[in-house]
Amino acid sequence: MKNVKLWLAIISLIIVMSFYMADIVTIDNVKANEANLRDFIEEHYGLSVLLFFVACMLFINSPIPLAAPLKVLGGYFFGFYWGTFYNIGATLLACLVGFGVSRYTFKDLFEKRYYDRLKTIENEIETNGFYYFLSLRLVMVVPYFLINILAGLSRISFRKYATSTLAGITPASFIYANGGNMLEQITSLQDIFRFDIILSLAVVALISLCPVIIKKYSYKSS
Repeated sequence: MKNVKLWLAIISLIIVMSFYMADIVTIDNVKANEANLRDFIEEHYGLSVLLFFVACMLFINSPIPLAAPLKVLGGYFFGFYWGTFYNIGATLLACLVGFGVSRYTFKDLFEKRYYDRLKTIENEIETNGFYYFLSLRLVMVVPYFLINILAGLSRISFRKYATSTLAGITPASFIYANGGNMLEQITSLQDIFRFDIILSLAVVALISLCPVIIKKYSYKSS
């Protein structure tokens, strides 16, 4: 119980910090301070990458939607290729941290209270969780922090979760980094995620569920 209280306090602190940063991490503010930020990155490149990873780890595990603009800025300041690489690395690390906190702090408490009621769902996720979480990452409708918590509470293996996360976050990481390259021409994230891009990701997400659908259909037919 002490660990639960400690992590609840840490999560609350992250949320408060996210609220504070919401008015600072904006495209307009970054453009206004671009010269100073580029000078800092050039002089302290390693530290800048580390701060980027730490910020992503905090904001991806927060309900405040700051992770997306932060990843766009990754592409803006680090370039498309390194921005994509750092986006994937930072996002994967953040998701694994959120998963680990959820699993090793809250899972036992959750199972004691709810496992009997959710046994069927737990077994389903244990079997097909890779495809479910992959589709959730691709479609980008459910916030990442919530996916991390749900996965940690489920019985999906760490390997399946990490693999589905890496596969699911990669397309969006390319899009964010590319958006950073076009930051001078855009004013909001809506300019990056056009309808055709969202539709393409949704189609890929549906395709990723095909193995589950085929398996269930085959089981019913047999």
